[in-house]
Amino acid sequence: MTFSDIGVNQELNHALKFNKISKPTDIQIQAIPAILTTTNDLVAVAQSGTGKTAAFSLPILQTIDPKSNQIQALVLVPTRELGQQVAREFFLFSKFMSRVFAEAVYGGTPIDDQIEKLKRPTHVVVATPGRLIDLLNRKALSLDHLKYLILDEADEMISMGFKSEIDEILKSCKPEVRKLLFTATLAGDVRKLVNEYLSDQVTEIRINEKELVNQNIENQYIINQQGLKLDTLKSLLLQRPDQRGILFCRTKIAAKRLSKQLAGFTVATDAIHGNLNQEAREKVLRGFKNRRINLLVATDIAARGIDVQDLDYVIHYRLPENKEQYTHRSGRTARAGKSGMSVSFINQEGLKEIKNLEDKLNIQFTPLEINVITDNQIYPDITIYMNMGTSQEFDNDRLKEFLVEEAGLDASDIKNVVVEEQRSHFDVPEKYQVQIFANLNGFKRSHRNIRLSLSNRNAKRDL
Repeated sequence: MTFSDIGVNQELNHALKFNKISKPTDIQIQAIPAILTTTNDLVAVAQSGTGKTAAFSLPILQTIDPKSNQIQALVLVPTRELGQQVAREFFLFSKFMSRVFAEAVYGGTPIDDQIEKLKRPTHVVVATPGRLIDLLNRKALSLDHLKYLILDEADEMISMGFKSEIDEILKSCKPEVRKLLFTATLAGDVRKLVNEYLSDQVTEIRINEKELVNQNIENQYIINQQGLKLDTLKSLLLQRPDQRGILFCRTKIAAKRLSKQLAGFTVATDAIHGNLNQEAREKVLRGFKNRRINLLVATDIAARGIDVQDLDYVIHYRLPENKEQYTHRSGRTARAGKSGMSVSFINQEGLKEIKNLEDKLNIQFTPLEINVITDNQIYPDITIYMNMGTSQEFDNDRLKEFLVEEAGLDASDIKNVVVEEQRSHFDVPEKYQVQIFANLNGFKRSHRNIRLSLSNRNAKRDL
């Protein structure tokens, strides 16, 4: 079946071919005709990575009026990254038609800049719920001419705590606005949302309903050997040095620490977590999307809305708390009909959780055997000098805490700490040299960049 077969017009087909998209996915085959040929509200339940954005953006582009400089479609998304992606797809798909202007608005950037952009002709607004409410309160935009309200990744928006904002936005829209809801799961609060706000005449689409997790994903688990979890992870990554993936941790502290422990490792790694400011977060994501980084360490919240194509694997460094999270995490790989791998690190007791996921998600796990490369060599201590001291509010204990937090060291490996006014030094096993230098050289503290060097008695030259 082609896009023409499901009602997509010539201009949009031209844009799809230009972007090397030739065959519609299952969700597109069902959703696009339903939006184009009926006036019903729509609920579409499909796994991540099945092409939901094109399923609503194409029919919207085909039916809104580009000559009317009014906001005719509003797309609500959980994160700024997804908002930017959706706005970009509207731009790409409208390449050969009368220009339709889509604007993405979200928190973390100056609202005044976005208000200025909204003064230009805007047909589609893609927004995070909180920022949209701020703009509505400032009367920076109007929904009076709205034809479509799309809730993209509705289950994620609700799980992120946006239920009250979604309620407020839905209540502010005119009753005749057509509502299109796209979600990976339809349970609990998402079902309540449908019952409360969507019309009785609602078209419901379910793609592979029994396959809650993409069947192109190979679900595997590794049973950790005591004290060898990090070595096991490194051994796994070394088997796939050119592949890319996301590793999920449960907490931002765990994500930050693991990324520090992997600094300087053969596989380029970085992390996103709640402690990063927006500028740092965007820098990490650019590195990941541009393939300078092969492994992204993330928490569930930090990774929501991130869409990176062609991920080879997902790693659960700890199993998620529920089956929905497993579905969302695993859905980052095996997109657009490709295959992928989802690997869970567990202890022996974790086999019960694996069996539980198998039963609830109708999937099968297989054990993954890894030849764990351990480093049992005894390393001599080296002394590392740093251009920071009491003038930068360090003392022995604070320096040790700093090395644990920012270099990923264990406190027991840090010895003979000496802090002077403008410099300090400490001893660590030699094997941590690369990790420490990768994490700390250039680190800014008290308006001063950290510089590290080795003492002459431990190296042929200073670094």
